Amino acid sequence: MTTLDERFQKGLEVRARLAGGQGRSLRGSVPIAYELAPDMYRISTESLYGSIWSRPGLELKYRVMATLTAAAIQLAAPQVRAQVRNALNVGITPEELIEICMMITFYGGIPAAYSALAVTREVFEERGIDVTLPETFDPSVAPETLYERGIAKHQELMPDVFGFHPTEPTPVEHDLDVLMQEYLWGAIWTRPGLDMKSRIVCSLAARVVKGQFDLSVRRMIEGALRYGFSQTEIMEVGMQLAFYIGVLPARAFMHIANTVFRSPEFAQPEDDKR
Repeated sequence: MTTLDERFQKGLEVRARLAGGQGRSLRGSVPIAYELAPDMYRISTESLYGSIWSRPGLELKYRVMATLTAAAIQLAAPQVRAQVRNALNVGITPEELIEICMMITFYGGIPAAYSALAVTREVFEERGIDVTLPETFDPSVAPETLYERGIAKHQELMPDVFGFHPTEPTPVEHDLDVLMQEYLWGAIWTRPGLDMKSRIVCSLAARVVKGQFDLSVRRMIEGALRYGFSQTEIMEVGMQLAFYIGVLPARAFMHIANTVFRSPEFAQPEDDKR
């Protein structure tokens, strides 16, 4: 068992790594807050950075992606700025960051996506990064083709793409489903610039934040497992975000994940305790 001071030192090391080795005295995304609550720096460094960010089971870049997604959906601009900087420092490309912001459009809303893009642009400017994604969306494609493309991508994770409906959808729900197959799955998930595993991590993170829809959470976890995620990686997404969105929604996500793990399709031995 580590001492609190050992956790603190580990937390400082993780903070420095995320900051690109810029020193061990960084004061977080909102340093002025420590003037009001000076114990926050010590407690957060020990518990968040020394005990969670440093955990095995999920690569550091995916922890950054998950945290950026959660911060953007919550419209937490200081945290978005910090995570964009962290992302660049750990090797996530500018193009990948823009693609993450585009995904947020459908999981957190257009205001959250545009806000995240604006903050991302500010960080790029401070770093001297000049990047604009090429236009790859083809407006001449038939809506039916876009829909079929979305269904095909969706089925890579979920064979029954409409299985989240416990009852027959109403006409307005059906219209929304069609739009999501066309634009979320057919236009966003099929884009170049961000690999499938990264998109799944962002989608899982969004569900930790917006996890009121139990069945949708379950089905994305099932899709992640089908794609090759380990149970540990999925649980670590919830663990990573506990301090960013609150313990209760993180535990709710973990509970849903464990019910999926116990189902006949996905039951498997794990070499560590979740």
